[in-house]
Amino acid sequence: MKLFYLAALLGLVTLTTANINGPYLFWGHEKVINLQPRALQEASENHFSDLFRDAKAIVIFVRNSTKRLDGQQYPKFQQLIRNNGWSYLPQHSLLADPFNYNANIEVINLSGPAEESDSEIVGGYTDALSIYGEGEVLGILASREEDAHFIAKRAAAVAAASEGEGDEGISTTASPGPEEYEDNYIYVANGRKAVLNVNAAPELTINQTKLLLKEHTKEITFDDQRSKHYGRLSVIFKVDDEKVTLRFNFSVKYGTWAMKAVEVRYKEYETVLQVVGRQYDIPSAPLKFSYRCSARHLQFTNGNDTLVLKDYQVQPWLDGAERFGDVYDCIGFTTAPIWAGVLVSLFLVGILSIGILALMDIKTPNRFESSRSKQLTFTVQE
Repeated sequence: MKLFYLAALLGLVTLTTANINGPYLFWGHEKVINLQPRALQEASENHFSDLFRDAKAIVIFVRNSTKRLDGQQYPKFQQLIRNNGWSYLPQHSLLADPFNYNANIEVINLSGPAEESDSEIVGGYTDALSIYGEGEVLGILASREEDAHFIAKRAAAVAAASEGEGDEGISTTASPGPEEYEDNYIYVANGRKAVLNVNAAPELTINQTKLLLKEHTKEITFDDQRSKHYGRLSVIFKVDDEKVTLRFNFSVKYGTWAMKAVEVRYKEYETVLQVVGRQYDIPSAPLKFSYRCSARHLQFTNGNDTLVLKDYQVQPWLDGAERFGDVYDCIGFTTAPIWAGVLVSLFLVGILSIGILALMDIKTPNRFESSRSKQLTFTVQE
């Protein structure tokens, strides 16, 4: 009977893993940052196996859709992600199977509306944290079904090959279809001189026309003029048979680079957009370091036209490296919780200081009276 239950359990695990596909979202463990896509190099099988092995427990949430989550429909989950380190992988399969490295795995199927799934994700993950502890539970959001356009593409290729085999004199080579694009966009300049990575297509509003820049050419260049203290990363996009050229301008001074503006060319219209915000909002870092920001959007504007980058990481003067350098983050050190902790600490230190000063001000008498001591008498003469 035990063997029967064991076989049934193994069959259930196999069925579950076979139906889990990407895209994936990992969070809750410190090693998930190692899964972030790097310049020209993806995470290896060892990164996945180490992560699955080090986590005390894994909670896998499976959706019926591969569409990207809307933060407005999943506000609780969005807040949960912001409070944890996370990585988004647009791929359709993993290099390592989590069931081969961890025995404490729970699979939760999400089949209800967005509000119900939002509460179910946060509730299931919170329950696991109460058992295994903070930072010890790995959360994975996956999909049950593959994306429809990939299935259709394979089916069309098989059908074309079958028709070609039955007719002589007809070529069996299928004509290449349109290029597929994931929800992850990495722009690497030729020669690995610079790289820009965003997790959503750039949004350009120009001449009161909003353009979503999804498709780009492979000719990405970086004009290295470090001796003149500047460099330019050029990316050409295609929107409705029209070309949109973005040229990101970098300046370098005293060993620190900064991205302050972008040159835009659409049809015959050319303009320069400046970064919106204060000095500390400008992406900048020392040379050989990258800059990443997922907490807020980066916006360029000239008052009428705007360009928005969401969840981005950038590094100029990559100098042929295969991955980003050490990261400078846009999240400041003095957050609201830290300020609250500092104020409470100052309040307690103030109370302690007053108590110490009060103790130091106490003076003990140098003479003590007793019942044996003689009383002094004074005679007053008139």
